[in-house]
Amino acid sequence: MPMPSLSAHLFAQEPLTFGHFQAVAEAGFGQVELWAMKPNLDCGDPAAMSRLKRWLADLSLEAPSFHAPFYTHLDRARTGNWLSLAHSEPEQRLEAINEIQASLIAMANLDARIAVLHPSAPGSAGEGDTADGFMQSIERLIPIAEHLNLTLAVENIPAPLGGAEQIGALIERIGHPCVRACLDSGHAFLTEGEAAPEAFRRLAPLAAATHLHDNDGESDGHLIPGEGQVPFPALWRALDETGYEGPLTFELRPRENSDYAFHLNELAQAAPLAAAGLENSS
Repeated sequence: MPMPSLSAHLFAQEPLTFGHFQAVAEAGFGQVELWAMKPNLDCGDPAAMSRLKRWLADLSLEAPSFHAPFYTHLDRARTGNWLSLAHSEPEQRLEAINEIQASLIAMANLDARIAVLHPSAPGSAGEGDTADGFMQSIERLIPIAEHLNLTLAVENIPAPLGGAEQIGALIERIGHPCVRACLDSGHAFLTEGEAAPEAFRRLAPLAAATHLHDNDGESDGHLIPGEGQVPFPALWRALDETGYEGPLTFELRPRENSDYAFHLNELAQAAPLAAAGLENSS
């Protein structure tokens, strides 16, 4: 049975602390998806990674998945500087490969076995990115993933290469068992609109991970499911029909003028409903 998980994306704007994980555990979550990007987490800092491992153990939390880097630091992302495995320039792809490779090695030591990857830069920043560039990059990462017993889960995102059909076609073209999908509910609704149920059905058979969040169909709000218009019953059906057994990861964004404690309180009520929705769809 898939288990609810919480993405550390909720805390992405600040360095991780024991208090963050304590709040996650107190909200009833037993799993987290780590955010392998600064300032939240520096995978290149052995002391930080050692503390993280200890915190997880102390709170009996598991980290089955992590989001691999698509920026080097949030400050750089805010100025439009993204990492992209599909960049048209080889040296830019190499920067993304190196950052992601470092995260794979660091996270494998925490037994986080699912690495969520973006196929390209987000939005209009990905307009020059290419499927061939992504293929060349993923071929560099597959041997590392194999050696570390990791799954690379390619996420559907709002970008020219990020639609459900594009992601499905890329994964099928790669044809390797360690390359799967991360089915993102909110992104599917943004890119596909009323056809989101078809996107769910396209990616569910390929999914090793999920990102659950809601929106109004216009902006990527990363709201709690039920606060927007994403057709979640269709998602539950698609996941159930394919026997999905991976984590159900809530990937939320803090609202302006509210702290993460507010979201955790609200989510503590929504998460069981999501698990029940999947169970009742069968």
